[in-house]
Amino acid sequence: MAIDRPTFNESWYRVAEMTPRLRSLVQTFRQHYRGRLWVVFRDPSNNQFFRVDESAYRFVAMLDGRRTVAQVWDACNEQLGDAAPTQGEAIQILGQLYTSNLIHADLPADAAGMFNRYKKRMNRQVRGYVMNVLFARVPLFDPDRLLDRWSPLVGWIFGPVGIVLWMALVAYGVFSIADNAGELYSQKNDILNPANLPLLYISFGVLKLIHELGHGFSVKYFGKKEQVSSEVHTIGLMLMVLTPVPYVDASSAWAFRSKWRRAFVGAAGMYVEIACAAIAAVVWANTGVNTPTVHAIAYNVMFIASVSTLLFNANPLIRFDGYYILSDLAELPNLYQRSKDYLYYLVKKHVYAVQNPKNPAHSAGETVWFVTYGLASAAYRVFLGFTIVLFVAGQLFFIGMIMAFLAVVTFLLVPWGKWIKYLANSPELTRTRGRAIYASLATVLLIAVLVGGVPVPDRGRASALVEPVTLERIYAGADGFIHTAMPTGEAVTVDAEQRDVLVEADNLELQSAYDQLLGDQRQLEARYRAAMSEDIAVAQALRGQLRAQEDQRQRIADQLADLQTQPTTAGTWVSFDSERLPGRFVKRGEPMGVVASLDDLVIRAAADQYLGPRLEVGNWVGRSVEIKNPNRPGETYHGTVLSVAESGGNELFSPAMGYMAGGSVATDTADQTGTKAAEAFFEVRIKPDPAPEGAPPLMAGQRVHVRFTFEPQPLAEQGWLALRQMLMRRLSM
Repeated sequence: MAIDRPTFNESWYRVAEMTPRLRSLVQTFRQHYRGRLWVVFRDPSNNQFFRVDESAYRFVAMLDGRRTVAQVWDACNEQLGDAAPTQGEAIQILGQLYTSNLIHADLPADAAGMFNRYKKRMNRQVRGYVMNVLFARVPLFDPDRLLDRWSPLVGWIFGPVGIVLWMALVAYGVFSIADNAGELYSQKNDILNPANLPLLYISFGVLKLIHELGHGFSVKYFGKKEQVSSEVHTIGLMLMVLTPVPYVDASSAWAFRSKWRRAFVGAAGMYVEIACAAIAAVVWANTGVNTPTVHAIAYNVMFIASVSTLLFNANPLIRFDGYYILSDLAELPNLYQRSKDYLYYLVKKHVYAVQNPKNPAHSAGETVWFVTYGLASAAYRVFLGFTIVLFVAGQLFFIGMIMAFLAVVTFLLVPWGKWIKYLANSPELTRTRGRAIYASLATVLLIAVLVGGVPVPDRGRASALVEPVTLERIYAGADGFIHTAMPTGEAVTVDAEQRDVLVEADNLELQSAYDQLLGDQRQLEARYRAAMSEDIAVAQALRGQLRAQEDQRQRIADQLADLQTQPTTAGTWVSFDSERLPGRFVKRGEPMGVVASLDDLVIRAAADQYLGPRLEVGNWVGRSVEIKNPNRPGETYHGTVLSVAESGGNELFSPAMGYMAGGSVATDTADQTGTKAAEAFFEVRIKPDPAPEGAPPLMAGQRVHVRFTFEPQPLAEQGWLALRQMLMRRLSM
């Protein structure tokens, strides 16, 4: 039967006669996690922390510089029995304490060499932080004295009174913008406007500095409550997506006994950031065109506080605030590393058949946490890294490619190198190295077959708009005040005998000018008749004046006729605002509605630069597609492709497709009409089939999504195609 915790270790002789002791400056704090007692060691000289369980602490506490390690281990076995540390665990504890500079000991040469392995491991971790190109950290200065000076004035905001005022402030901020939701949504299109970028960066830097100071001041405030050391010795800059962001080392909170206070320290940055966003909401709601800079900064603060908080700070899958809050509340310190170690443990035990691998889980409940969190965190980190690289490449292509190369090295080549080195040299695999190598090769081969050889569904999606096949846009023919308008939804007839009038308007100025010209014309005609019998030369001059006046009168008559707006196409009259048209003044060319055949519809889709060329090359005309109504996602409609544009264009066929009208197509921020797409697209026209039984028919004006299903192909081919399209697109810009 296998022994999970072998009592003896072949390297024990190297440390058995050592007489180490804890350094005199080391502080200890007791904490409880999941019903178990743990002890945290703190080194005040560098504010570093190290956590051990109760049995390990009993072992460390008896190291007084006089007893040997062997004597202390024997005493632990007598007192604790099976709960005492094994020899291997004792060696590991000593190595970690030595690496953390928490014990003093005169090391024999072979023991020093063994402990140096721990130093090398720490150095590898440091190099790992440096290689993390997406979130590199650069310490700047020690803010501890500054925080001590201002903490009495600021710390109260984390107490009961501060929390109540915070809740009231946030409620007032939400109330201030409740009536301006439309404007709040539409202004998002100006966030990446070049004119706004300097204000955005300044707002981001200042808000994140306040965020990090929130962590620092909360450590000071709760440190006094806990009566423990609350030093904050590091403030610096972290390069997040090439943007310098302040950060503060708030690790002193690890010494707090209350998990709720530790969690509050983790949330303190978001706490003050949301308060700033509430203040910005009030400012934004009370400013406008008269103070554009203040208005824009207030919006930037609200945007940053929401987006950065949701994507980064509040997300527990990456090691920011949400991660530490989850670790504290779930009582699972070092959750990320232990989750990763547990996944390694499962592979070592069940795949490589390693004897007695170290299990980082202390209970069955922790195993569920470690598996779930480990897989979710790994997947999200890869997704986030890929998304950030694509975003940077979209803005700064050359820098994005450098980041992509470094990301491949960091996330792919380095782990593979470590894995191969582990398979080749690890003492753990001395007895099962062959099995580990064959299992690894089989896994790699299986993944290669699945990714490169097994076809999977390949689909593309495009935003679309339902429109009538026959559509006539109705514009005002002349300036005037509308006095009657046909109700929207009425049928419109057009024939030789009768044409319906959609809108009738009056223009008294035009009518007066017409009447004046008519009276003048009658006078000229009388003079012309008299001159014909008296003076032929005068009659000819008057005749020219009559012709000019007739032309002028005819032009005004045409304008008066245009006050009656009539369609040239039969269908249904759909007015933009028929109830409010009467009494309104309209200018010539102003849109007033459309006449459309609502029973004969066509769907116009905007395929982006990745999807459009594939449709054109694949000759999609006549093929079936799926159509989804976002308001009824459970129902699937179908249609047939009528045509695919041969080249891309930027002019949207309707403003309803663009961001400004709530559509999903990115529009040019410099275009105020909302009809110019930010990137070229290919228009695809689709004839919808009759609605499925029980489903309502598609209606003109609806925004829908069209899904194109291609021939299945392996994920590797799909990824290679997407990569080539992205590179060609960026290089052609």
